[in-house]
Amino acid sequence: MATFRTYAEALRPDHPLVKIHEAALTWRPSRYRPAEIDRDMRAEPGVVLADVLQRTGGVYETTTRLTPKFREDLREIAKVTSDDRLLEVAGLAEVPVSLEHLCHVDLRTRILIGYRLDVTPAESPRLRRRLALPPDPAITLHFDEVPFPDTPGRFWGAMCQDPPSLNASGRSATSAR
Repeated sequence: MATFRTYAEALRPDHPLVKIHEAALTWRPSRYRPAEIDRDMRAEPGVVLADVLQRTGGVYETTTRLTPKFREDLREIAKVTSDDRLLEVAGLAEVPVSLEHLCHVDLRTRILIGYRLDVTPAESPRLRRRLALPPDPAITLHFDEVPFPDTPGRFWGAMCQDPPSLNASGRSATSAR
């Protein structure tokens, strides 16, 4: 069954958003790239934990908004799986995110707040067709989104897929003969 979860994590130097930010600092202006893209990519990724706590009155819980596209994907998966919980989440504009596990982290730490949908192999073929990917029931899809703070409509998104497990010979279990 597809699972939806929210997360907050300390931003590490090897995170793709940090690498994009570092690369963007060296970009030269381009007439083909809108100025707002340059500005957003040059902004430091994530938010400072102290700022989030100040906004929440010291409570280690916040909310993050769901993008319309992500809510649409949730609705589609909820219909395929008859999952009322996913359908309920798809109807929300924003969802709560616990920060309790960050209570021992330095308040100056930059954190990412996002959400993830893990789609099981049985559910992925329909969604893969929608994404114009070849259907492969042996592959599990994962969708991550991290909305940019204070920038409605902008988010970092990633889709990754777990390949079929490999057997002892190093060949995929689905292609072994």
